Amino acid sequence: MLINLQIKKFTKYFYPCLGGIFGGIATSTNLWLLFMPISIFILWSISGKKLSNFIWGFFFILVSHSWLYDLHPLTWLGISWTSSLIISISILLGCSFTGGILVYLWGLLVRRILLKKDILKMKFLPLTVKVLLLSFTWGIGEFILSQTPLFWIGLGEGIVPGDMYLAGLARWIGASGLCVVQLVLGFWIYLIYAKWKRKYHLKKTFFFGILIIFILHFLGSLTNPINRNTDYPVALWQPNMPTREKINVNNQFINHKLNNAQKIALLNKAKLLITPEGTLNYNFNLAFKSKIMMLAGGFRNSNNGLRSSLLGYQIGDKTYSTFIDKNRLVPLGEKVPKFLNIFSRGLSVVGGIQPGSNSRFFEWKVTPPIAIAICYEISDGFKIRKAINKGAGLIISAANLDPYPTKLHNQFLSLARLRSIENKKDNVIVSNTGPSGLISEKGKIIKLFEPNKEQNDIVNPNFSTEKTFYTKYGEGPLLFLFLSLGVLNLLFFKTK
Repeated sequence: MLINLQIKKFTKYFYPCLGGIFGGIATSTNLWLLFMPISIFILWSISGKKLSNFIWGFFFILVSHSWLYDLHPLTWLGISWTSSLIISISILLGCSFTGGILVYLWGLLVRRILLKKDILKMKFLPLTVKVLLLSFTWGIGEFILSQTPLFWIGLGEGIVPGDMYLAGLARWIGASGLCVVQLVLGFWIYLIYAKWKRKYHLKKTFFFGILIIFILHFLGSLTNPINRNTDYPVALWQPNMPTREKINVNNQFINHKLNNAQKIALLNKAKLLITPEGTLNYNFNLAFKSKIMMLAGGFRNSNNGLRSSLLGYQIGDKTYSTFIDKNRLVPLGEKVPKFLNIFSRGLSVVGGIQPGSNSRFFEWKVTPPIAIAICYEISDGFKIRKAINKGAGLIISAANLDPYPTKLHNQFLSLARLRSIENKKDNVIVSNTGPSGLISEKGKIIKLFEPNKEQNDIVNPNFSTEKTFYTKYGEGPLLFLFLSLGVLNLLFFKTK
């Protein structure tokens, strides 16, 4: 009897822990198909237990965001080894705890809306409305979070590269819609399991679900091909300058490397050279006249502080003639709350910086209009979509992901690829240590530089004026469906 009780206690905590770990592993890997459906199945199966929901969310973030630990060591910023370890672990645990709380709150809704009745005794229509309502709640929740600094990657973007056909639905429904699809598929697996366990007939449920999955994959695969061209060759310089060492790199050295990068770009007949976020020091001056049109990641002083920017140099310029500032800043890493300013400059070598304009639309008379995402901004599909609606024909994603591991590189790629799929736009990515290369309008990687190696090479992006359904309407249709489902549930299917 005691052994049985201990086994029940163990499984009570083991399964939600396993579900969260599986979900975290599946995010942005080819293992999505193996782990994510099981993870979401477990999520639905434990949704009636308060603590279990928290555990699932905690471990999902703990695994998917484990790269946060690689902040350590911060000794190069003058922080002691022990303090650095405590800071890094505290940030990771704090994010995981927040994720646990959010899933716990979603679980409260599941119990209130769905689990007051036996789901196997519910009719098809009310059950469908309730499951969709709960799934839309999660999807809309991820969209809202993506407008804050407290979001990097979730269920929506995590589907890439695991299931690119299903990810193709993003042209219609965006990342938020992909959340809904995954949660509904997870519930379908849970419903089959519940029917099997209680010896209910499940053949219709099984084959109906298989049919829907086939249709969704077919719709996701539909896209009109774009003829690729080589009309606008772009040079990308991946400097591979470790951030922890760059503090000792002087402007003379950067000028020398940049001069070489421009020469290589010209030899390759490039029309534009792009360098990653933070390539140039905040007090940098170009020691020579630019030989090529250049967008260089650097810093600039403005009236109210330092900005992280992409700086535009025309041929013959020694100082930048245009710029776009980073808007979305990394909490603590770049944006330090004012009350902490007297204690810390943040977890970056330049200290706290100020946000720029909300708009990601960049218009430069020497290039067609572009949508710009600087590092962390790649997780905000809303602002990129707005820039493309204004006329941007290409996405440029510049970042500095050092000293983080391959896991973060893969997540950045997943985010960049989904932004391309959502808007049917090529995405030029350039990062300090990687990833750098070109993503097609279908989310396919056309070229990817070798990571952690200095490289200067050409990509040939397409500029396109075509807009997808998602580009035109964004989350509007999903919000309408969400509100309609809420009204339907309230008026006709309210659980007593």
